[in-house]
Amino acid sequence: MSPPKPLEGDAFRDASSSGPRATPGILNGGVFSIYGDIPIDAPPEAVYDAILDIDKWKDWSTFVSEVEITSHPHSHLKNLKMMEGTNMIFHVNLTDTEKTTSREVCAHIGKLRTLADHEHSHALTHIRWDLHNATSMLPGYLLKAQRVNEIEDLGGGKTMYRTWETFAGWTAGHHKKRYEETLKDRFQDWCRDLKKYVEAKHAKQDVTTPATSAE
Repeated sequence: MSPPKPLEGDAFRDASSSGPRATPGILNGGVFSIYGDIPIDAPPEAVYDAILDIDKWKDWSTFVSEVEITSHPHSHLKNLKMMEGTNMIFHVNLTDTEKTTSREVCAHIGKLRTLADHEHSHALTHIRWDLHNATSMLPGYLLKAQRVNEIEDLGGGKTMYRTWETFAGWTAGHHKKRYEETLKDRFQDWCRDLKKYVEAKHAKQDVTTPATSAE
C-alpha cells in the first residue's frame, strides 16, 4: 500500500486534518502534520518581527512559554533574535499539567517579501525551524520534525499567517497517537496568541506615532 500523498489546496489548509503536509525538509509530508492559520490586522513586518523576537515569546505565547538560546551566530550581542543557525530549547506547555522541552534549530529565515516588491505575485515569507536531532540525541530516522511559518502580505496593512509542523520517522506514529489532538489545540492557541499580541502592539505604535502634518 503506497503512502498517502501530501495534502494540497483546501485540504492542506484544513486545520482539522493531520494528514501529510510537505515541507522543504520533508517533501513526502511525513507521517502526520499539524496546521493552523489566522488573519492578522497588522502589516507583515509586525508578524515577522514577533516570530523572530524569541525573547518576547514569553509575553504572548501560552504554547511555548520560554525560549533558551544555547548557541547563536552572534552570541556576543544583546537582545538576540532568531537567526539561521540559532540553537534553542523550547519550553512547551502541552496541557495545564503536562510540560516538556524541545531542542530546535533555525533552518531558514526568508527575506521579508511585501506587495510593494512583489505586486504581481503572492508576497510570501517563510521562517523554518527543525527538531535538532544532534543535540536531542534522537536520530532522524526515529523522529524528524520541521515547523514552517508562512507570512503573506494581503495589502492594506493586513497579513495572513499560516503555520504547520510535519513529523516523520519510525516513532512519528506514536507521537501522532499520543499528541495529535493536543497539538491541534495548541497550534490554534499559538495563532490566536500571536494575533492578539501583534495587533495590540501595532495599534499601540499607531497611537504613539505622531501624524505628519500637511504643509
